[in-house]
Amino acid sequence: MPRLPVPKVINSLDVSEDKAYEPPYTIRWGVDRESTGTATITMGRTLIPPRGRNHLHYHKNCDTTIYVVRGPINIYWEEDGEIKRREVKAGHFVYFPCGCIHGQENPSKTEPAELIFTYGAMPNKDAAGTTFVDDPRDPLRE
Repeated sequence: MPRLPVPKVINSLDVSEDKAYEPPYTIRWGVDRESTGTATITMGRTLIPPRGRNHLHYHKNCDTTIYVVRGPINIYWEEDGEIKRREVKAGHFVYFPCGCIHGQENPSKTEPAELIFTYGAMPNKDAAGTTFVDDPRDPLRE
């Protein structure tokens, strides 16, 4: 009888911090090809410092989802050539389709925010084809 696949449990605190991918965020890449051998999903945990915002960006090769653990956070996306903003409270999911320009910001001046994200059908962050389109220090067009 063939052996069935077994689960793997990964403690997010045992995964090294990635502070270079989307500064000023701290990302822990928990599930990807390197940690589990998967070819079909990437999942991570992101801590956003007070007033932290990442670059607006899009993923050429995948849909992206986030779940707001601690918030609220502001999400940004491009629609009809304009940058839109919406506050998303803890406990809510957000879906960004492949190619949708988007980003997040922690509006709090004192408390960190936290989210969990996935890249669908991607084995790791490199395969997602992330393309950054702005500088987070620049004020957003509203």
